[in-house]
Amino acid sequence: MGLRSSGCSVITGAGGGFGRALALELAARGGRLVLSDIQPGAAEETARLARARGAASATALGCDVTKIEDVEALANACEGPVDLLVNNAGVSSGGLVGDLSLADWRWTIEVDLFGVIHGCHTFVPRMKKQGAGHILNVASAAGLLCAPRMAAYNAAKAGVIAISETLAVELDGTGVGVTVLCPTFFKTDIVNSGRFADQETRTMADQLMAGGRPVEEVVLAALAAVEHDELYAVPMADARWLWRMKRALPSSFRKLISFGVNLRAKR
Repeated sequence: MGLRSSGCSVITGAGGGFGRALALELAARGGRLVLSDIQPGAAEETARLARARGAASATALGCDVTKIEDVEALANACEGPVDLLVNNAGVSSGGLVGDLSLADWRWTIEVDLFGVIHGCHTFVPRMKKQGAGHILNVASAAGLLCAPRMAAYNAAKAGVIAISETLAVELDGTGVGVTVLCPTFFKTDIVNSGRFADQETRTMADQLMAGGRPVEEVVLAALAAVEHDELYAVPMADARWLWRMKRALPSSFRKLISFGVNLRAKR
């Protein structure tokens, strides 16, 4: 699909990280943007930067994606067709199963999974009616590979992948496309606001994030997948190879992951 100049792009979690970088890339292409974040001031700052970058228009709204009424208000703020919906708002968490609190489990699922559910529930009927558009759901390679100490995050992102796969079939022939983005680590501040059961898990997350790829690379890979109407966008080679191994040799994959965990523990 091509991104129509007449349509707008809606991005949740646009106050920083991937959401802001994506907004600025679309702004440079002259897009019309509707940007939301749980922190309205952060969304407004992204809108200001987007207008300076060349956006045809950029509207900012506060939106808590765990509240369906907020997401419905976001949809009602769109004027004209929605060309691209980006369900991006997300949080991070980590810790062994049994150590991570149930409150942090619920928080992760509410934001990372129900945020996408609310976005799709609200926007899919509108996009089907207009007969065009694309949905970009931001998941993670965590949802494909399910590394240890990330069970809540893995479960939420695996759910996002499952929703995207389901939608791709349900929307076949409607003119509405679906892409699910599954990167490994790239440079954002998501870990800073994450909830972790112990300092060891937080330190590991910080180290992995510090070695991540530039966010701009992930933005370009995501948009390329949208333009080519690809269901899966897995930008990093390590994730692609591990995903292939998991599907082809599941027992060997589990042994490899266990070996990596044990090696890190010894270090």
